[in-house]
Parts: sequence; structure tokens; C-alpha cells
Amino acid sequence: MLRGALDKQQVSAGFDEVADTYDAMVGLNPGYKRHLQLAAESLLSHVDVANSRPVLLDLGCGSGLSTSALLDAARRRGMDPTIIGVDASAGMLAQARRRDWPENVSFREGRAEQLSQLDLPRADGILACYLLRNVTDVDATLRAIEAQLCDRGTFVAEDYSVADSIASRRIWSAVNQTIILPLASVVARNRELYEYLHRSVDDFMGVRELAQHILLAGFATVESRSVDGWQNGILHLVRGTKPLP
Repeated sequence: MLRGALDKQQVSAGFDEVADTYDAMVGLNPGYKRHLQLAAESLLSHVDVANSRPVLLDLGCGSGLSTSALLDAARRRGMDPTIIGVDASAGMLAQARRRDWPENVSFREGRAEQLSQLDLPRADGILACYLLRNVTDVDATLRAIEAQLCDRGTFVAEDYSVADSIASRRIWSAVNQTIILPLASVVARNRELYEYLHRSVDDFMGVRELAQHILLAGFATVESRSVDGWQNGILHLVRGTKPLP
């Protein structure tokens, strides 16, 4: 059992420990699933509608909630996608595999930074929810994502970032100290992981800087928007499109 301050090298093991309580924890956030749906819709809105069987990757898929949102978004568009969820936590993947999935949904254990080593098919779209701030090398991860996409493929990241706003940083800190961390102690029985997740948001780059990193990784265009409600200015969607060769 991990104890003490976690770092990025220990995050996967931390998620292994909370895998059986993760869905209950995020279920206490009424906007969590809705925001996953927004991210999935943002991705699928830029996948060629003429392609009824796109290949989609869900990086950092965790317990499969984002994978489910991706599948639902594709089906609403009349698509029959092949979806592969990738995560570095064996415990979270075990939770994901317990769900009822169609044959065209599968899961692989691996790190996003080493995407090229997983022998995955080229993807029409790649989703990464709450992943980038937890990888050991953001630039290597973005380059791996760009290389894995088909030409004109789309990448959507959904993540927290408060570096561009003092007000957002204060709100994030207050919510963590008064709500998230106390709940983590009771529900997840692992305050250390959620303390790390709090720090990871504080330490993560701003959205404008992230957009520049995405462009430097080889993407042709980058767009971003924040969600509404109390997480406005805290939780963001960032979408990049791969250019033609």
C-alpha cells in the first residue's frame, strides 16, 4: 500500500488501490459523466461522417466511463466504431473489463508515452480525459498521439488547468480542501492519491501553453473551450487536428 506524497511514477499504483471505489468517488461529482460526454462529442464531431466504422482510442480510459461515453457518441452518429481503451493501471482496467461491452471494444494495458510500442491500429480519433497532466513527458505523449492518428485525424484532451487564472486556482483549492479530499478519505480510503491529483492540477501548464505544445507536436490546428458551471475556467476541452501529409 502506497503512503506518503505520490509522484507521477506512482500514479498507476495509486489508481490500482482505488479502482474498486473510483466510480463511486467520481459519481459524487454530478457533472463528471456529462463532461466526458462533451469530450466524446467534441471528438466525434470532427470524425468523418462518411466513415461509419472509425477506429478510436481512449487513452487513460480508467474504469471505462470515458470509453462508454465515446461508444455512445459514435452510436448516436450511426457509427459502428472499433474502440480500444488504454490505461497504465491494471486495477482500473479490471474494472473496465467488468462492464458489458460489444465485441468491437477492447482494452490494453500501457502508458500513453509508449503508445507506439503497443502495436495498435492507426486511429481516426483519440480521446484523452484527465491524462496529460499525469504523464511523465507531455511532449513525448503528444508526439506519440500525433503519430498514431490517421491523416486529418482528431485528438481531444479534457483536463483541469488553473495556471491561467488566479480566481480559478482559488476555487479549485477551496473545493479540494473542503469537499474532494474529505470525501477521498472516507469513500476511496486513499487520501494520498487525491492529494497528488490536487497538486497535479496546480502544477499543470495553462491552456494557452498546452495549445503551443500540441502545435509543436505536429498538429495543424488547435481549439480550446472551457465547460460551464463552477468548473468554468478550471476544466477545459482542447482539440487538435492532424494535417494532411
